[in-house]
Amino acid sequence: MKGTTERISAYSGLIFAVLLLCSGILPGSPAKWYASATDVQSYLQGQHKELLAAAVLSGIGYVFLLWFLSVFAGMFRDAGQGRAATVIYGAGVATVAIAAIGDGIQLGLAKLTYIADPNTVAAMYGVGDWLYSRLFWTMAALAFATWVAARRSKAVPTWYTLLTLLAGCVWVVSGISTNDKGFFSITGGMGLAGFVSVALWVGISSIVMLMQQHAEAPAAAPATG
Repeated sequence: MKGTTERISAYSGLIFAVLLLCSGILPGSPAKWYASATDVQSYLQGQHKELLAAAVLSGIGYVFLLWFLSVFAGMFRDAGQGRAATVIYGAGVATVAIAAIGDGIQLGLAKLTYIADPNTVAAMYGVGDWLYSRLFWTMAALAFATWVAARRSKAVPTWYTLLTLLAGCVWVVSGISTNDKGFFSITGGMGLAGFVSVALWVGISSIVMLMQQHAEAPAAAPATG
């Protein structure tokens, strides 16, 4: 039963990655955080249904992510990296909390855009975008804790350990991308790279977990009577 639960949890990371990408693609190209009130209102009203659907998909995705991280962190805890495993899961919970609050703001604005003052909606829309940027720091904490645990335990392939270190660096750069406009702004290219890399890293982590589970599974010996 434990093996079955762990395999399901490994697949849940892949499901989260797909849901996250779908929720990001569905609403189309979002308005920039500094967009005018008219542009923000036009975006929210024009993509109203898509934003609602994206919020549902991302909400479901958070459930799968937490389920995945519980076993992912447990893999390192079983390998003797208890402190790092605690950081891994704690950072994952913090990431989900930040993202869920950001989703709640965006979802509320998609509803309020028809009745609220456009300037207020635009201001809150910008706040929501900057709130999302905070999750890059919690993801960086998750990545660096994973890197430390992986190096010490040797529980995963070396290439994955290096990939995780790279992912953490990408999220640090995304987190410090606070320019008002351009590539190094939260709604610029660096913010997009950070978002996509979250889905890719979790998806790859799921595959690595499945590979490790397969490698560690004892071969079933035929019964002899």
